[in-house]
Amino acid sequence: MTADQTDEMPEPARSVFRDAVAEFEAGETVAAIVAKDADRLDCLAQAVEYRAEGNAEVEAWIESSLAGLRTDGAKALAEALLRQTPGSWWRHALGVEPRHP
Repeated sequence: MTADQTDEMPEPARSVFRDAVAEFEAGETVAAIVAKDADRLDCLAQAVEYRAEGNAEVEAWIESSLAGLRTDGAKALAEALLRQTPGSWWRHALGVEPRHP
C-alpha cells in the first residue's frame, strides 16, 4: 500500500516515507516501538471514550490495545488512562473543574 501511495513522489521523499513505514512495521527500533505504543494508546483512549458513552462492545478492543503495549511508559500511561474518566486529564491540566448539573 505504501508503494502505491508514494509511487508518484519524487526522490528522496519517496524513499524517506517508504523507509519510515518499513521501520514502523518491522517494530524493531526504539522509535518504531514507541510509535506503535503511541498508536495503541490512541486506540485505547478512543475505546475508553466509547465505553464511557455506553458502548459495551469495546472490551476486546481495550484488552488488545493493552496487550500490545511494550514500553513501561506506555503501560503506565494506559493504567492512568483507565483510572480516569475521558476528558478528566485535560480538565485537570487546565485547572477547570467539571460542571455538575
